[in-house]
Amino acid sequence: MPRRHPVGLYVLFFTEMWERFGFYAMSALFALYMDDKNNPHSLLRDNQALILGSYLGLVYFTPFFGGIIADRWLGYRLSVVIGGLLLALGYFLLAWSPLPAFFGGLLLIVLGNGLFKPNISTMVGREYPPQDVRLDSAYTIFYMGINVGALAAPLMAGPLIRYFRYDEFDGYYAGFIAAGIGMLISVAVFVTCLRWLTGSDGPTRLPGSPQDEVVPPDVQWRRHVALLIIFAVVILFWMAFKQNAGTFNFWFRDHTIRTPKPWLRDLLDALRLDRLFIDREGDFNKTLQSAINPFFVILFSPFYNWFWARLRSRGVEPTTPTKVAMGMLLTSGAFALLALGGLSGGNTGRVSGAWLVSAYAILTLGELSLSPMGLSLVSKLAAPRQRSMWMGGWFVATSVGGLLSGAAIGRFWSTKEWPHWDVPHSSFFAFLACSSLIAFAVMLAFLRLVNRAMPAKK
Repeated sequence: MPRRHPVGLYVLFFTEMWERFGFYAMSALFALYMDDKNNPHSLLRDNQALILGSYLGLVYFTPFFGGIIADRWLGYRLSVVIGGLLLALGYFLLAWSPLPAFFGGLLLIVLGNGLFKPNISTMVGREYPPQDVRLDSAYTIFYMGINVGALAAPLMAGPLIRYFRYDEFDGYYAGFIAAGIGMLISVAVFVTCLRWLTGSDGPTRLPGSPQDEVVPPDVQWRRHVALLIIFAVVILFWMAFKQNAGTFNFWFRDHTIRTPKPWLRDLLDALRLDRLFIDREGDFNKTLQSAINPFFVILFSPFYNWFWARLRSRGVEPTTPTKVAMGMLLTSGAFALLALGGLSGGNTGRVSGAWLVSAYAILTLGELSLSPMGLSLVSKLAAPRQRSMWMGGWFVATSVGGLLSGAAIGRFWSTKEWPHWDVPHSSFFAFLACSSLIAFAVMLAFLRLVNRAMPAKK
């Protein structure tokens, strides 16, 4: 019978929750900050898609090197602390208006995330014996922590923009400062709760930590090939999913009806929640769309854990790679729905917010089938002494997808970036639906090979 999860999982849960609060507070404001008409830096306004895509590419690329540094020299714990402090300093620099401070802050965020992200994720798997059946569930719980922070961040960002003199552009800076404070809380939680972490720490081993599995070289080689196949496929997922940091903001701002119904406005007033959700113009806050996805993650995660456990008890739980394939199919469906929303009027006017909310619900089901499962796959398949490096490889795939999402694909959203193109928004979303469907087909083609590389459950 599966045992309870170790206390260390919840330490890592809250550490990641506060780190993601800072990260998504910054992300909720980032594209809007650069695109805002009051932004004093024309360089940012004119190149926002390129800057966003490059940032998303780099911030998820450096974890590969951060993983190597932790595996070989620093260990996971010190890497997390150093990375967290660099992230906090980077957010604080964004709150300083000179352009060099902006790019310096982005550089520190990229470096800090490189040290923090792969190692906190690897530490989750290190709390469990090899091939423990609780791993998929553990990473889903951990992923829930990510999204608790991600949900709180945009709800905070809207009121900050509203109450810190938005006309003078100060609200964005207040949001970046809040992101830095959240990151400092994350580091404080981690440092004060170190005694509850029992997993091994990279190059050194702690007394009582689970022993690593001894794997023959030919078997380990097949497992690494399986990971590379997964990494290649999920690039297309992240290319689509990372639109939530860019074009989804503009779709919500420019092509979604944001004025609440009178009954809803009265309800929010009665509950004193209008400051959280409503801006000065009486519309829903522009940052609110960033809260939809984490809300659904928190809502659906307990159901997913229950559902997989039920299937496991009956001996019919899908393999982790099969869950990844399911995620790609659901992602395709979400963007197909958005394409229909574009055809219904979003190409030229505004449509009901139900299109975006419904698409987010499907996309979140796809995300839960894929993203925490990818983290679990790395823990199951990567060589123990290289696990953080391979976890960084997972984030490199995220990096490439993020780069494509903005610098390549995202630029077609705006005709000012590509004046010789006129891409309707329905066609933009339909392209992403097709690319996700292609990824699903590729995953199916390699599914048997990947499944054969999976170790036996314990």
